[in-house]
Amino acid sequence: MKIYLANPRGFCAGVDRAIDIVDLSLKKYGAP
Repeated sequence: MKIYLANPRGFCAGVDRAIDIVDLSLKKYGAP
């Protein structure tokens, strides 16, 4: 999953990583 924003630098690395973790969790366990 790639999230493209008009201003990608608006996200700090922590938020970007959190999105990756959520995406991995969804792939691994499926939606709640």
